Amino acid sequence: ILILSHDVIGTRMAGTGIRYWEMAHALAATQPVVLLAPQPPDLTGLALPPMLTCGHYTWGDVGSLAPYLAAATVVVANGMLLLPFPTLAQISQPLALDLYDPIALENLELFRHAAPEQRIQQAEQDRLLLQQQLATGDFLMCATERQRDLYMGALLAGGQITPTLTDADPTLRHVLDVVPFGVAATPPTQHRHALRGTHPAIPTDAVIVLWTGGLWDWLDPLTLIRAMPSVLAACPQVRLVFLAGAHPGTVQPMQMPQRAEQLAAELGLLDQQVIFYREWIPYAERADALLDADIAVSLHHNHLETTYAAVRSRFLDHLWAGLPSVVSEGDAAAALVQTHKLGYTVAANDGAGVAHALIRLAEDAAPRAEYARNAQQLGAQLTWTPVLGPLRHFCQHPTKRPRAGLGQWLPAAQPPLEQEQRMSSEPTTPALPPLDELIRRAEQLWQFGSPADTGGRISRIARYTFARLLAPVIAQQRDFNATSVQLFYALRQQQEQLQQQREELHAVLAQVLTIQDDLHRRMDSFERESQQWLDQITGELHHRIDTVAAYTGESHAYLDSRIDILAQAEGSLHDRVTRLTYTLQLLDDALAAADEAHATLAVQFAHQQHPALSAPRPAQITTNATLDPNNRRRAAAVPPTAAPEPEPPAPTPRPRRKRGDA
Repeated sequence: ILILSHDVIGTRMAGTGIRYWEMAHALAATQPVVLLAPQPPDLTGLALPPMLTCGHYTWGDVGSLAPYLAAATVVVANGMLLLPFPTLAQISQPLALDLYDPIALENLELFRHAAPEQRIQQAEQDRLLLQQQLATGDFLMCATERQRDLYMGALLAGGQITPTLTDADPTLRHVLDVVPFGVAATPPTQHRHALRGTHPAIPTDAVIVLWTGGLWDWLDPLTLIRAMPSVLAACPQVRLVFLAGAHPGTVQPMQMPQRAEQLAAELGLLDQQVIFYREWIPYAERADALLDADIAVSLHHNHLETTYAAVRSRFLDHLWAGLPSVVSEGDAAAALVQTHKLGYTVAANDGAGVAHALIRLAEDAAPRAEYARNAQQLGAQLTWTPVLGPLRHFCQHPTKRPRAGLGQWLPAAQPPLEQEQRMSSEPTTPALPPLDELIRRAEQLWQFGSPADTGGRISRIARYTFARLLAPVIAQQRDFNATSVQLFYALRQQQEQLQQQREELHAVLAQVLTIQDDLHRRMDSFERESQQWLDQITGELHHRIDTVAAYTGESHAYLDSRIDILAQAEGSLHDRVTRLTYTLQLLDDALAAADEAHATLAVQFAHQQHPALSAPRPAQITTNATLDPNNRRRAAAVPPTAAPEPEPPAPTPRPRRKRGDA
């Protein structure tokens, strides 16, 4: 089996190279296989089965393929190789063409911002290439059932589905069948940490979100980056990692890596919470990075490429490593995620949905573990050996089918209907000669006169007869001829004017087309600038919203802390007031007791100072002697007893204070 890859094979491989490397490994278990790549393969660290040989060819050099083709029994090639090697369509061996990558739809996105002329030219080239692929391959491989429907419609439109083919196989699986991307049968083993703890911004306890695929222009890493501020606000331990190395082959450079890094820098996340690894990870070491991750992400825009794309190779690594997935809706991978409960699917360009899915997975390890188990179980069913079954059957029983050239893609000439046959049998008006030819003949023939004088009697009779009988008619015919020639001149002048007007119209049309092309270019430029401006404004708005959200969070935290302090102070003050009230009550009680003691002491003191007040008074007897004047004199000689002073009133006790009085 000769397998022709149009991508690099070796230590560092992208999806296409991985496909043919694993394909060669699986087929070499039962048949000798030669695997060729456009560059000498670097097989350092890669094990070769005994029946697998690797080599390389030169792009566009048929001679570099000749010895391998001569030794091959069956050829398996990527459909793109019909461009540099159109002679593959004429080889005698059965040819299996791999159409798992819909290049025509992929290039619509890859060249979206190119010049209009280049886009039209590329689309036409891709269309013709697809027609040639479908007409050339003896066995055609696609990636999904949805892709098979696409190619089946193209075969039908091109007249490639015939009664002979459907008689042999009503399903046409022997012509076009699904050979998807597979999963490695050997479970992944981690030899070292490739991400966790190896970068200053990735701590060992981080929740790592891994973008596993390349940063291609038709994918959507920007929505994921825009979702990160919301994710970090809820889960600060999350880190987003991109494996963003340049393609190891000769693929056209992409703009997406630069745009992604620029957006991360604008949001203040670059090399802090969003990290880009700029080296392509060797194929044999990819498990070290995958097993460091907690969540895997693959997002895309909503367009035809994703609708009919294969299940992307890096998504199948999610299954191999047992990682929960967050993917965009609409492609075959999303269908697997939904059917087998492998994670979350979100609408295209839905940043809020992406943030919600990542937060739920980051906050709770239980669903992550469930999705991981489901991924590993599905991956075990999609290993390379079973998915290559249709191709293995073709290689073991290779057959040729009638080749259809590009001319057969045009409508065939139909036999004329009976009415058309009758019409074609009727006489038709012959085509008129060109106007210049008519004018030249008219100029030669319009003027004729009398017969020439040759002498002799007959000549004189002829001249006489001509002058008498034919001269008036000849003069009239000559006038008519002159008028006809003038009419021809007028027609030619009018034709020249019409031609000039036509050329002027063509010039105007060319100017209109030029203006239209210029408008298209300006519109494309305006769309690009508008998109960049919108992306910038959106990024700034997201940044400001995140700043406001952060400030609001800090303000809420500060206010909450101040409220807690005031609440604590209020409680302390209440305790102090309670204790002070109790102290005042004790003081009031003490003062009341002191007042009572003071009153008692005052009474005792008064009694001590005036003992007569305390002794019993003698009864005063009034006699007549007291009324006698003599007795009055004797009484005057005796000093009278001092009258008792009034008893001071007892002090009024102070009322006792109640708890709570000021």
